[in-house]
Amino acid sequence: MKILIFVSLALLCVFFPGGAPAQTLPPSAPKPHVVDVPQPVQPSADGSPPAEELDPAKIADFEKRFAQGQELEKEGKLLEARAIFDGIIAESPQAKGSLREAGFISLKLNELVKADDYFEKLHALVPDYPAAIESLIQINQALKRDVKVELLLKDFRELHDSGKVPEFTQSLFFVRERIQLAQGVIIISQFFDYTQDPNTVWMAEMFDADGQLKRRLLLNYDPAATQALRAKDPKYASTEIFTWFEHVIKDQRIKEIDAYMQIFALPEYTKFRSAMLVILATTPKPIYTAPVDIPVQ
Repeated sequence: MKILIFVSLALLCVFFPGGAPAQTLPPSAPKPHVVDVPQPVQPSADGSPPAEELDPAKIADFEKRFAQGQELEKEGKLLEARAIFDGIIAESPQAKGSLREAGFISLKLNELVKADDYFEKLHALVPDYPAAIESLIQINQALKRDVKVELLLKDFRELHDSGKVPEFTQSLFFVRERIQLAQGVIIISQFFDYTQDPNTVWMAEMFDADGQLKRRLLLNYDPAATQALRAKDPKYASTEIFTWFEHVIKDQRIKEIDAYMQIFALPEYTKFRSAMLVILATTPKPIYTAPVDIPVQ
């Protein structure tokens, strides 16, 4: 991996025209509606009646218990809340909302294998539910199941590009990994297509225990520099140029944008992650700095 020791002002302006970041960071992938009542049992292939009919009183009971579980969850009584959702799931394995909430609770409790089980069942019931796939990506990333992560990423991109969930298709990125710290968390987001504006591949954000954004690193693709290099020398016909940036944040405002280095090939995710952790731990001296004063988005 080669490192360029100079980044020009023109290069910086490709990413941040007018001194401001090019990207507008959208909210994370939306959560489509998931019904939390048992779905009607379909007739068998031979036309025989379903084994059981839905009981309106039972549906009302599920809804009441589900609301109780949500209230306990809001109060921070996670184990009690999950017990209620587990009770619903035991009686109705297709209770999608209960699978979802039990999965999110298990993530909060850092019970990853348990969370994986809930979200796998939810994904099987609702294959086109982005939040379930996104959660499974994060879980399997944490469990170091690299092959599983790649398969999930393939499914996720296909769903994103299919247009089946319009709001999700409009999303530019998703959360790939959450790294828990002693005081806070690092959230790593992956963009669906770095060749499109804002040309970001990965973004790493460090939050403190109060949820305040403290640092933001970005690895951006530079299409202009890439095309210029390819035009200059045919041997670079497949080369892509990427630049590490940091938004320097003070009092929830971006005060400057630091450029650290250029690289001539997109690293694997594990190498990006390692480099990100080194930068966050050591804060290298930038090779170029652009002063700005804009609010954190």
